[in-house]
Amino acid sequence: MCISCDETSRIFSVEIVTQEPVSNNMDLYKAIAHRLFQHKVISFINVGNNRAYAASDKQIFGFELHLTNRHNPANVTLENVEKALEGLLKPFEGYSDLQINLS
Repeated sequence: MCISCDETSRIFSVEIVTQEPVSNNMDLYKAIAHRLFQHKVISFINVGNNRAYAASDKQIFGFELHLTNRHNPANVTLENVEKALEGLLKPFEGYSDLQINLS
């Protein structure tokens, strides 16, 4: 959890298996933000700590989502984030196995 400017953000760690190394993807970040706003999970998003690494013969693209809802902070839950992001990777060729964890 991150607290600043009288706002509380919950931090989620995201990992995605990719065919090629990826260090950032603005289209993916926009799709994530759109889904989370659309499902009324958040009112503010920040993406950071991008990383690309290999693990168990898989290429992993990881990053953190700092999510805030100024109107209803209780909406920022792992369950709501997972539900909002179901099927997110379908249009992203070479991306699979989206894993989200509360940091």
